[in-house]
Amino acid sequence: MDMTRWMPHPEDVSREHIDTTVLGYLKAERDLRWTEVSLLTLHPREEIRLVLRENADKYRGINELRFGELLTKLRASQVPW
Repeated sequence: MDMTRWMPHPEDVSREHIDTTVLGYLKAERDLRWTEVSLLTLHPREEIRLVLRENADKYRGINELRFGELLTKLRASQVPW
């Protein structure tokens, strides 16, 4: 039996982690500093940018103010938007 059929692709796991991390911040489960460190130490900046762009409407709907704060902080850390 080929186990790779059942294993997610690394990029899928990575995108899921980015999404989960951002949602945790937007729902005030994590602070801004923890979120920034978690994202930037585990993911390429381009990958973070892609996930943020793909889910921007969802994130704004959850907490637009906190999403703006996160974008500002990530831009300062060289994450393009």
